[in-house]
Amino acid sequence: MANKPNRKQAAQPKPVTAQPDAHASKDTKPTDQSIFSIKNICIFLGVLSFVVYFNTIWNGFVMDDVMVLKDNRMVLRGMSAIPELLSTPHMRGYLIIPNDLYRPLSLVMFAIEYQFFGLSPAIHHLMNIVFFAGCSIMLFLFLDKLFKGQRTTLALITAIIFAVHPVHTEVVANIKSRDELMCFFFGFWALNLFADYMSSGKMLKLALGTLLFYLAIISKETVIAFVGVIPVIFFFYRNEDKKRAAFITAGTVIATLIFLAVRTSVLNAYDANQPAAKVEFIDNALAGAADMPLTATTVFATKVLVMGHYLRLMFLPYPLLSTYSYNSIPFADFASIGFWLSLVAYLGMIYVMVTRFMKDRKDPWAFGIMFYLATIFLFSNFPFLMGAELAERFAFFASVGTCLLMGLAIEKWIIKSETSDVSIVKTSKVLMILGPLVLVYGGLTFARNFEWKDNLTLYKADISRSPNDVRLFHNVGSALAEELYEEEKDSVRKKEIDNEALTYLRKGVEIYPGYSSLYVEMARIYDRKKMYDSAIKYNKLALALSPNDFTANNNLGSVMLTAGRFREAIPYFLLAMQYNPNFKYAYLNVARCYNQLQQYDSAIANYHKLLEFEPQNAEVVNEMATAFFMQQRYDSAEYYYQVLLKANPNDANTINNIGAILLNTKRYTEAAEYFKKSIAINPSYFNAYSNLSKCYFFSGQYQAAIDNINKELQVDQQKAINDIPYIALCYQKMGNMAEAKRYEAISRQYFSQFKLE
Repeated sequence: MANKPNRKQAAQPKPVTAQPDAHASKDTKPTDQSIFSIKNICIFLGVLSFVVYFNTIWNGFVMDDVMVLKDNRMVLRGMSAIPELLSTPHMRGYLIIPNDLYRPLSLVMFAIEYQFFGLSPAIHHLMNIVFFAGCSIMLFLFLDKLFKGQRTTLALITAIIFAVHPVHTEVVANIKSRDELMCFFFGFWALNLFADYMSSGKMLKLALGTLLFYLAIISKETVIAFVGVIPVIFFFYRNEDKKRAAFITAGTVIATLIFLAVRTSVLNAYDANQPAAKVEFIDNALAGAADMPLTATTVFATKVLVMGHYLRLMFLPYPLLSTYSYNSIPFADFASIGFWLSLVAYLGMIYVMVTRFMKDRKDPWAFGIMFYLATIFLFSNFPFLMGAELAERFAFFASVGTCLLMGLAIEKWIIKSETSDVSIVKTSKVLMILGPLVLVYGGLTFARNFEWKDNLTLYKADISRSPNDVRLFHNVGSALAEELYEEEKDSVRKKEIDNEALTYLRKGVEIYPGYSSLYVEMARIYDRKKMYDSAIKYNKLALALSPNDFTANNNLGSVMLTAGRFREAIPYFLLAMQYNPNFKYAYLNVARCYNQLQQYDSAIANYHKLLEFEPQNAEVVNEMATAFFMQQRYDSAEYYYQVLLKANPNDANTINNIGAILLNTKRYTEAAEYFKKSIAINPSYFNAYSNLSKCYFFSGQYQAAIDNINKELQVDQQKAINDIPYIALCYQKMGNMAEAKRYEAISRQYFSQFKLE
């Protein structure tokens, strides 16, 4: 029997015991990639963002939108202004301030949008929604990478809460806050690229991340907090390679230094880099005022109280307000319960953050608290006073930290596992918590969006929730007097609007009589009512409180201009220009004063300046052409009248004015054709008839002149009496002395008759 070969048993690998990763997924349930892929999650977040904010598309321009877009002379030049926008202070296209900022990127975006779509609020609001959707997506992608794809569910829940959080309504619904949206979008895109570089080591990712960080910081300075956050992320939470972490940190620092160098150069060039410039009390009550000095204790306690308000808004975002000026948040002291609640809350957060971080360098709870504190600290008024005591837009970045904390709470106490299986969000236990949260937050957001429809709607909604805020009373009064009044056609209703506006403004004076803008607005209304003494009184009250108020100076000059006190008015207009060289109305008003005083060179110089702001302003072009005409500078006058005629070929007044130039330069045949055309367009236009009569007389067409003057008498008998002597002259030239004497008598009779009337 043949021996069977001895088969050696195949070697079996030794069993390897899996080593648990404290931060790895504990869930073994497979994920349905077709539904819950990263791509589909991003689409879902984009759609969710749009659903929550799509009703802002029908809103108009609100609050500071006028400064950065609607009335910004640089932005309104379209794409041609981009080089200037990149090399000038932020507000230069609207006004000049001593402590300006350098935030060109959002203005560049507005200029591009204006180039293609004009002043379309719908387009600008839509772009805000698009950027916000991008913010939600970038936040999700970053958190997923922060936790190395092992806690995708947490990243998704956090991004969902972020997308619907009501505290973001100011940023998304206010077109002006595009700077905040772009800063967040580019900042978190940079974090994503840095995370990719950390994994792959590809230098292109590092370079692009650094570039995007620079785009973020020239959108708005908020992202400068990342200079401290980024080392924490990449030396502790994503610490695969310390060399790469160092490169990321270096890239961030270099981008920041370049920004600071460019910012300093631009602001210094325009003398707009004066950080010590005083913050106004009405903007931030913590600055104090001459009539309301604050002790160090009050300032400190109120700062802590304000921080408590931010924390409350993170979890209980109601009520929401467009402004938090004096006396929206009452001053606090060490006896205030709000001060102690806020202080204890923040000390507790710091304690939890430090102890958890010391225990585990990758603890997500510590990261959430750290991110919140690092990004809100810039706006806490502790390092420096902000331009507002509190603002919901200041909480945009910081909300990432608290949204993450809410997501962690759902993960820990509802899901009870760290998982990448996103399908778990469909389970009843998660939906019972996340569903109502999304509905409540999303509902509050959606409802708040309607209130951002226009200034009056917004301010009236807010004043009902914050009845002691002096600025809200001013804002309601201003919206009534300047916006609703202009829209209203009924004269009786207009008077009612003015009276309602005065009611709000007087209430504001009761809250804080030191707010000069209240008096400016009251003076504007009294001027409109032709109550000039009251208008002068309130403008002078405003200037006593704020001598540099360019609006008050201009308005006081306007009252005097209306009253015919031209020489007295001019110094006020000049002061308005000095305090705000971009204040276009002052140039128009002072030009009109110079015109009345027959100082035409000065008038023309100011018309030219105004045309820098509004090159297509037909009224200004016409007034400037007329000033040239009065100087007998007919070539210049004709040039500007021809500009007007090109824009509006059927304007009878412009056609007549060109004819008047030809008449004065003795080109009678050409002049007559212009006057005839003017009359054909407007058969009741008396000036054209009168000019045509003179044209016939001086060209020797005496019978035609007589016939035309008779037509004048049919159009306007009172005005035509000035031309009856020409009939007498015509008959005299024709040798008919009897008719000449008869019309001399008729002329005397007409003059006597209308003089008696």
